[in-house]
Amino acid sequence: MKSFFYILTVLLLTSCGGGSNIPDDVKWEIIKEEPNEALNKNNVEVKLNKKIDEKILKEIALKIRKDRKKYDKLWIFYNIPGMTSGMAWATTHFTPNLKVEIIGSTTIEDNETSKTANIDSEVLGKWRSEKSLMGAALILYKNADGKLMMRITFKDGSTMEREMIESTQKGKTKYQDDNENGEYYILESNDNLGMYGNKGKFDEAIKIE
Repeated sequence: MKSFFYILTVLLLTSCGGGSNIPDDVKWEIIKEEPNEALNKNNVEVKLNKKIDEKILKEIALKIRKDRKKYDKLWIFYNIPGMTSGMAWATTHFTPNLKVEIIGSTTIEDNETSKTANIDSEVLGKWRSEKSLMGAALILYKNADGKLMMRITFKDGSTMEREMIESTQKGKTKYQDDNENGEYYILESNDNLGMYGNKGKFDEAIKIE
């Protein structure tokens, strides 16, 4: 009888704490892998369904490492929605010890950069660029003088602000300042903010509000 209760206790403990510590709402998949036997290294690219913290990144990294222990160097790159393959929102590199690094913005930083408490005028839109601006928020608003302004708030809290001129291009609303690089924004049909330059579209900031 004692052995029965012992086994039952072990099973309960295993089901509660012995499994994966990755939450059910976190989805990830390996979308690219480049092993190099000659250099004893392997590059792995992982797609996440959302931003996660360092603890969960470590859990995923250890799962990937489990079947790839033969490589001295295992470099794992993560991208998130709004980014393209080949870009990294975060990395978990084994060289051979694990180092976890979030390169883009975290959820906590996103909550800060999207705040508009210090804008006492009409806010027209908010977007986030995960690709070229690494999580910075773009906020379009009209100031007290009625001027159209675009504020970019980066994850470190620094900001950049420029006056925008609104026009129309191929039936879509265009916003442009006097920058020297010929860059401008197009309000896309999905309400995202396309980012364009002399060579065409290079990013699309996702609408967040």
